[in-house]
Amino acid sequence: QAVMASEHNNGGWKAVNNFLSRAMGWLPARVALATLAWLGFINLHMARVNLSVIIVAMVKRNTSHTVHAQCHAADNGTLDGAEDDIRRHLSDDITYGDEEDAEFEWDVTTQGLVLGCFYYGYAMTQVVGGRLAEVYGTKWVFGVCVLAGGVGSILSPPAARLHYGALIALRVVQGLIQGASWPSMHACVARWIPPLERPRFIGIVYFGSLSLAWCLLWFSTMYNSPAEHPR
Repeated sequence: QAVMASEHNNGGWKAVNNFLSRAMGWLPARVALATLAWLGFINLHMARVNLSVIIVAMVKRNTSHTVHAQCHAADNGTLDGAEDDIRRHLSDDITYGDEEDAEFEWDVTTQGLVLGCFYYGYAMTQVVGGRLAEVYGTKWVFGVCVLAGGVGSILSPPAARLHYGALIALRVVQGLIQGASWPSMHACVARWIPPLERPRFIGIVYFGSLSLAWCLLWFSTMYNSPAEHPR
């Protein structure tokens, strides 16, 4: 049964591969690799920094402030009536803003741990990731890194509701796995890309040269409203 299940899975992958080969056979393999790697790094970056953005809405912040304005007496005493009126209005307590409608009551230390724990794990697998790619291949190492980012992002809300310690543990594990992503791509570059093409490939995948192509398409095809569109 295990052999039959394995053959069935291999058949499924072959069917997908055959479909993609027929549909995208015109695209050079190294261009497809660069595009997929670039999109993969975008996903990794979003999974890494998303918590830094959404924690603003997750954590309760008390934004109510009480301001006591003071008015000093004038020397000439000619404006005593107006001065008393100003003092009466300005010395009133000025309250603005309500407590944020958020779910978690974490202090600054807890928030720092939640945000920083990812990088504790991320720094530990930088060297290991390259070796893993040499042994198991970039396909699986880099793919698992992207998969871990997606799964970790999905599990983050229930982990945070369970306990902030669970979220910290999840982020550490996510960082451990994703730390292998950049080194694993180096092993792929060494196998796939000829030496003279490596600077161009690295410039496209690592430093976002494809962003320039995106900007070209965006600014040439994007319109602010349907009324501005030529069609």
